[in-house]
Amino acid sequence: MSSSSSYSIKHEKFELEIRLLNIQELFIHEEIIPELLEKLVQTIRNDGHIKHPIIVDSSSYVVLDGMHRIAALKKLSCIRIPACMVDYMNPSITVECWYRVLKENISLNQLLQLVSQIGFTYERVHIIPVDKIGVPPVFAALQTVDDAFLLCSSFRNLKEAYQHVKRLEEGLKKSYLNIGHETERDAFLKLKEGIVKAVLLTPKLSKETIVRTALSGQVFAYKATRHIIPARPLRVNTSLGLLQDKNKTLEEANRELIKSLQNKTLKYMPAGSIIEGRRYEEAVYLFEG
Repeated sequence: MSSSSSYSIKHEKFELEIRLLNIQELFIHEEIIPELLEKLVQTIRNDGHIKHPIIVDSSSYVVLDGMHRIAALKKLSCIRIPACMVDYMNPSITVECWYRVLKENISLNQLLQLVSQIGFTYERVHIIPVDKIGVPPVFAALQTVDDAFLLCSSFRNLKEAYQHVKRLEEGLKKSYLNIGHETERDAFLKLKEGIVKAVLLTPKLSKETIVRTALSGQVFAYKATRHIIPARPLRVNTSLGLLQDKNKTLEEANRELIKSLQNKTLKYMPAGSIIEGRRYEEAVYLFEG
């Protein structure tokens, strides 16, 4: 279904509303990774369009997914961006963590020594109390195959806790260690299989904390959240010209976007589908044609 201002998709758990938004009205909640941004800018410039809409909370205009696309379009002098609006407080949308994983074969003593050199203390435990991560003074935890540690420092809130996570991650990288980001499930699966040598467990963030922090103009360190959304639209393929055009009003630009979407075929693809080499854990609505 669609109107002159949006294109709506009815999913069994919630509604997805696609439309253009003014970039300046949005609130991001995470930092970007500069090297990823530059690659994305070049890709969008070469394509002449942006493929996929960002995901935005319809009530607060806090961006759930798409921080790098916003930054890239700003660099390309765009004033608007295609967005999929959702009800963030819908229980079917959940927030998980990105855990950091250490791939190098470094000894435990060497790793703990680096943690100390970067400026953090640690406490050995038998079992990591996950609910205590993010509660002062525990900003993260470290798990190897045989050992577990709580990593500690002074912080006042979860934003500061994630700054410690970022500082630790960057400190380890400066020691030429290869740090990756994995889902909670995949991190521990790879630890068990010996693919990674250690897992850094990070704090869980609530939706309320994310919205409150973003609306205050602050951002968490990169890779602080992983939003699980039941379904998302792909390939709206919105031209840079439409996103840059200052002579069009937002309403006029939206009418043009909606008309282009109405002329496409909408294909439903179930969770687990592989699109352009990527496996999507959520269902996908793919615009074709």
